[in-house]
Amino acid sequence: MSVVRFETADSPTETAIGEGLTQLVRAAGRLRVDTSVGKYAVAHGDGCAVCDTPLAAGDSFYLDSDAGEILCVTHGRERREAD
Repeated sequence: MSVVRFETADSPTETAIGEGLTQLVRAAGRLRVDTSVGKYAVAHGDGCAVCDTPLAAGDSFYLDSDAGEILCVTHGRERREAD
């Protein structure tokens, strides 16, 4: 399982990523291209998959690439530790 931490969300719905993360984010079904935040972005407008907490710009969050889920800091940390 790949659980990746993102330090800072760029907006409530998307965060810019570099080209090196595109395959991982695409595999999770969350890749967006040519967005307002950058050429490549991870979509996270649905918030945490466990508690439904929405993300705000500036929030840290996790992506579980195997499940295709966005997780808040609390649930992302728990899932990463369980891995």
